[in-house]
Amino acid sequence: ACGRSLPLACVMSCTAVLNSVLESFFNGNGENHSDNDASSHRKKWTHDDATRLASKHPPGCHGITFLPYLTPGERTPDWPHASGAILGLTASNMSAAIATTTIDSNTTPVANPMAGLLYRAAMEGITYLLAEAVSSMQDACGEDGFQPNCLLVVGGGSRNPLWRQMLADVLGLELRFPKESDSAALGAAFQVGAAVTAAVRNEDEKSRVMETYMSKQSLEMEEEAVRPTSDERVLQLYRDGRRRYCESSARLFG
Repeated sequence: ACGRSLPLACVMSCTAVLNSVLESFFNGNGENHSDNDASSHRKKWTHDDATRLASKHPPGCHGITFLPYLTPGERTPDWPHASGAILGLTASNMSAAIATTTIDSNTTPVANPMAGLLYRAAMEGITYLLAEAVSSMQDACGEDGFQPNCLLVVGGGSRNPLWRQMLADVLGLELRFPKESDSAALGAAFQVGAAVTAAVRNEDEKSRVMETYMSKQSLEMEEEAVRPTSDERVLQLYRDGRRRYCESSARLFG
């Protein structure tokens, strides 16, 4: 609205990936259960349940890499032909995944005993994808352009505590969380408001009026911010995981 460029990176593979993992690997979507099947009367796994199980596994997922391109037409990177993949499986990390899987008697048994590890691997894959998108914006804008020291995170996934910390650790940035659930739409409304406010002004005055309008808008934040961990071991595991993700993705689809 203020006549300046707006850095933008769009990814297709985000929270829908976790929905697919939840339904396929936890709840066994598509499996038939008879009315007399005891598992059909137990509660389904939720994202909160899956996150608790995923949290039992370490960063880096024992070397497993999940390429999250489950939706055709990925835009960042520009790989419309890309598809999902799970790489790095070994007898050792498969055994570690199964040993960590525990269920209570009221929950439907997971459809795949590696479900918790795969959920975390998918979350890490999406996080690496987002981190690469941020890096592409920084590269495109140059040294004097997009250089954030804090990011606002919105959407359903932003409420997940494991993902919040993972994002902060991988991006190396402080994260803040608007209370408004439709923050993206609100931001667009701010832009429209600024444009309408200055619509009848001359060009020299228009920019000043828009900037004044935008500076007066506010967005209420959650009190607590999330900052990167100081644990170098964790950060190195994420660096190694991101490197594997980038190398595998480029080798298959680049």
